[in-house]
Amino acid sequence: MRRILAARAVAIGAAGAVALGAALPAEAAVPAADPGVSSNQIVIGTTTPLTGPASPGYKDVAPAAQAYFDYVNASGGINGRKIKYVVKDDAYNPAKTKSATSELILRDKIFAMFGALGTPTHSAVVSDLNRRGIPDVFVNTGSSNFDNPRKYPTTFPYFPSYVVEAKVMAYYIAQDSALNAKKRCLFYQDGEFGENAQKGFKAAGMSFDTTVSYFSGQQVAPFTSQITKLKSAGCDLVVFFGVTSATAQMLGTAAKAGFKPTWMVTSVGSDPSVLAGSLGAATNQLLQGMYSPSFLVPIQDTSNAYVRQMKVIADAKGLPWNFYTYYGLNTAYVLSQAIKAAGPNLTRKGLINALQTKAASFRSAAVVPMVINSRSHQGLTGYYMGQYDGGGQLQRLTSYVMLANSAATGKAKKAVFKPGNPTSKLLP
Repeated sequence: MRRILAARAVAIGAAGAVALGAALPAEAAVPAADPGVSSNQIVIGTTTPLTGPASPGYKDVAPAAQAYFDYVNASGGINGRKIKYVVKDDAYNPAKTKSATSELILRDKIFAMFGALGTPTHSAVVSDLNRRGIPDVFVNTGSSNFDNPRKYPTTFPYFPSYVVEAKVMAYYIAQDSALNAKKRCLFYQDGEFGENAQKGFKAAGMSFDTTVSYFSGQQVAPFTSQITKLKSAGCDLVVFFGVTSATAQMLGTAAKAGFKPTWMVTSVGSDPSVLAGSLGAATNQLLQGMYSPSFLVPIQDTSNAYVRQMKVIADAKGLPWNFYTYYGLNTAYVLSQAIKAAGPNLTRKGLINALQTKAASFRSAAVVPMVINSRSHQGLTGYYMGQYDGGGQLQRLTSYVMLANSAATGKAKKAVFKPGNPTSKLLP
């Protein structure tokens, strides 16, 4: 699966707000100087593809976040304020992203951007968000380019980068003698998605016998030429970096061509519920044996407190229980903790400071550490490896996790990490 959008003109009013806050009880919510914050409301916004070729799966993220915010609002909000979440459909079109983001800033007066989706789309607006000092929290893309505090001081990734994912895949393949013996090939989406993947594999010292690519949006048509090339090359292991709708085309085209390699697919490209929309009854059969990294507690593990409570929230709203819903709920939960940690006198600067100083204390369903500080906005730092069973469930294969950074050098390393328990009733 994923990023995010300094209002200097309002700084003059900050001193007055602080003075007012000093005269009130510490727990009281007080008006802040920044746009989007009143005594009883916080306005946040996002851009995401609710329609268009990239919408399958991704359209479920924002409704899931809304479900969590509704849950928090019904419980009294955060420090006395309720969250208003404004969602704009950009159809994964950078031109639409720019106009929608302008609306969010100028008309809706957002306090922060949250979970904006897509590398090419968010790249079109990230500089403007940072220029205005707007917190750009948990960009929904794995591009490592948004982890740059010097260039983008208000932008915070959450999703482990595609560079990290490639390093993790390389580590796991190298440790598994059967996989490492296979003739391996790489299939990727053009642009920063694929470039990040290749950067990670190069850093890990892993090469491929054959590589093929597709351009964003091409997943609406079969990958006939790419599958023909991979099959002719005799690929035994195909590593794929693309969105889930592209994975569906790849698996469907390969099945018709009688091409049956071992597949290893990026975490953002393998959700069974989305695949089923294209592959139908054949989905579980085509998925069986596919490897895919993940960074969240397995979605079917309802014995886990995070999964159980998030599913209750999703079910209450009638949302599909898939990776995208799960992810949307989880990131909304973490953002809410950051807002609470920023204190009752909520400001953009205060939220940024809370993220950079308290991120290690935020709870979530992630099973890898989160790194956010003044020098690094990396977000989540790794994965475990999973494999799909005959029932379409991703089963965790490793009790350990594999951690890495997004640098052009360095490999993934094996580690053990135990996440903390959720907060009471999953409230911030």
